[in-house]
Amino acid sequence: MPVWDVERWITDNDRVRARTTHDLPGLFQAVRPLRDVPARRFLDIGCGFGGLAKLVGESIGAAEIHGVDIDPQVLDEARSKGVEAVLVDAEEAVLPYPDKHFDVIMTLGIMDQMPAFDGLLREINRVLTPGGHVLVSLPNLASWHNRMMLLLGYQPRDVEISREVLVGVPAGYAGHEPDGHIHSPTLRAFTELMKHHGFARVQLSRGRPLVRSVHPVLRLVDSVLTRRVSLARRFYYLGSKRTDRTGRRRNSDPSPSP
Repeated sequence: MPVWDVERWITDNDRVRARTTHDLPGLFQAVRPLRDVPARRFLDIGCGFGGLAKLVGESIGAAEIHGVDIDPQVLDEARSKGVEAVLVDAEEAVLPYPDKHFDVIMTLGIMDQMPAFDGLLREINRVLTPGGHVLVSLPNLASWHNRMMLLLGYQPRDVEISREVLVGVPAGYAGHEPDGHIHSPTLRAFTELMKHHGFARVQLSRGRPLVRSVHPVLRLVDSVLTRRVSLARRFYYLGSKRTDRTGRRRNSDPSPSP
């Protein structure tokens, strides 16, 4: 896999818009199994300013790098980086591409802002080639951090009940704006949902999101506990589209538990 040209593609706009830009080691680990996978066409759903789409697409050798985003203000910069970006509301679950068009699809940290995942996952399955790969990153509802918050009577940070104000969270979050997390899945729940929609798990890996300030003891706890992906604050799911001999989607085969 080529060396990631971070300084060339990741701009200040990307760093503000996409938290994954602060977890490039986690993203690199999640993408690693794709190094030997043919990937002519690559799509990033929620591409933002295009830095991550270009970085990942280039690293896996994609000949075409596409992106969709709901924000018209990000498209020009994404296009300037070589991303074929178009304006799409992924929540409407209609992607403007033909069936079996992409070899790899990525979506990082946007699905938790949707009321349900089913519509988008069906569209991903539709536009993905048989045996194609999908990479998803999401906050983990069952992270050690959220478990501790619930134990102490706080609202988990990754499940917001207002778009106007953060409520029920520790004082350390005072003054922060809501991020739009409607709900977040556990690793087990998301793996089972992906199986339902015709995907087989290839790899689960941990994510370590940007933390503005944290006590050194908690940082140490995080580094130890997140060695177990099911306890990490974020996770990366890499799956492949499963097919039977006729090319139709399969939902019945067993898959490994998280």
